[in-house]
Amino acid sequence: MVECSVSGVLIFGEPDEARIRGIEDKLRSIVMRAEERGRDSWGIVTMSRDGGIKSFKSLGKASETLPKYSRLLDTDTVVAIANNRAEPTTEYVKEKGINDIQPMISEYVVVSHNGTIANDIELEGKYGIRKMSKIDSSILPPLLEKAWDGSLEGLQKILRDEIIGSFALAIIDRRRPGRLWLAVNFKPLYVMWDRELNALFFSSLDTYLEDPDKPPWETNVVKRIEPYSVIEVSREGGWRRLSLWRVDSSKPRRVLVVASGGLDSTTSATQLIKQGYDVTLLHFNYGHVAEGPEENAVRRIAEFLNVPLLEVNMDFFKIVKHSPLLGDGEINRRREGITGAEFAHEWVPARNLVFIALAVAIAEAMGYDYVATGVNLEEAGAYPDNEMEFIRLLNQVMPYAVGPNKHVELLMPVGHLVKHEIVKLGLEIGAPLHLTWSCYDKGPKHCGRCGPCFMRRLAFKINGVRDPVEYDLPPEVEEEYWRGTKPYRTPLPVGKRELTQH
Repeated sequence: MVECSVSGVLIFGEPDEARIRGIEDKLRSIVMRAEERGRDSWGIVTMSRDGGIKSFKSLGKASETLPKYSRLLDTDTVVAIANNRAEPTTEYVKEKGINDIQPMISEYVVVSHNGTIANDIELEGKYGIRKMSKIDSSILPPLLEKAWDGSLEGLQKILRDEIIGSFALAIIDRRRPGRLWLAVNFKPLYVMWDRELNALFFSSLDTYLEDPDKPPWETNVVKRIEPYSVIEVSREGGWRRLSLWRVDSSKPRRVLVVASGGLDSTTSATQLIKQGYDVTLLHFNYGHVAEGPEENAVRRIAEFLNVPLLEVNMDFFKIVKHSPLLGDGEINRRREGITGAEFAHEWVPARNLVFIALAVAIAEAMGYDYVATGVNLEEAGAYPDNEMEFIRLLNQVMPYAVGPNKHVELLMPVGHLVKHEIVKLGLEIGAPLHLTWSCYDKGPKHCGRCGPCFMRRLAFKINGVRDPVEYDLPPEVEEEYWRGTKPYRTPLPVGKRELTQH
């Protein structure tokens, strides 16, 4: 099985005829919308209170043949699961029978599956069971009947330890009517509780569940099931979720910190070390104006923190250009840096997205669990790729960006902080702020007039501490600006650890 749509409904309470009609109409609509992910066949299996099942299946598109069935549900129905199948080339069946159409049915267990079971042949041999069809999905009902004890923990173990492949699953069991199990790894599945119909609907895409004709205050909330999860839902209102991630708590939490050599990423790295993470710095030399001083800064920071440093030299942005940071235009220094601090004059097209994508690839390949960045609330006012929402949304697609059972999560240790709060935190935790480089220019001193210099100076002043770096400003200006502040106290280096560079 490659691409299908899994859909269905769990019905709460004691429905009357009118409510059942409404539930059936909605289910039909969902299944017909879901043929976008499968046009070769469709099937719906319903279960009643006593565990009895009814099956409705047909070849072809649901929109063409489903309307021919006059009645699917009745007031005794408690749950229905459905499937729209797109038949992959590798599983083409010329003469299809009823057992080749999902949902797959065994004596007790019924399963609707989207994805691929790569080890179906091996499972047949291991458990002494036989598929009902050449289709790999048909291994699931007999496997569950043989190996599953009906508990959520038991299902978690089978899906995590026995299944090789991809899946979004809807499972019902005649011995346990009124219960529904939903499970996903990286295949999508969404749920929606319809308040008016008192029923839980689910499908492979949120758009199949939403009603675009209703205003927002009349629509129901649609939620994605968290990737690598298994859920048990009961008609009594029970909802339990377990994770399918394989977690080894004995292993150190390894994090790759995208480090520019500036305040934000340096404070982030130091904070993560304090929190017990195994930190490696990752620095990109991408042909920007401040490449020299940034590279020097990040090397000194890595040595101070006694953590490994990976450096990536790249010429990708030589093609992109269109940014003063890449030498295409002038760095903004008007109005003592205020304008530069509050507007993205020096925007580099998709820079953070490119860096994060490369960092995630390195993390997956080298066994890191996390990628951290120095995005922060202050710069999010001008730069959209510093907004917390940017990282939050990217985290939602991480399970689809890395390989099966690979877990890479994005962290933003200072994502909720503004610049003076970052400086305050850095001072408190002993971050090597004296080694950092913030200026957009190439030095040898900070210019003191670009946006980052302006924010940096003001952030230190707010904290009552003189910035330890030198600025290319008249001495009298500096003395007047820092009057009344305390001198910066250089922290001690973090314990000894070999520095490696690549």
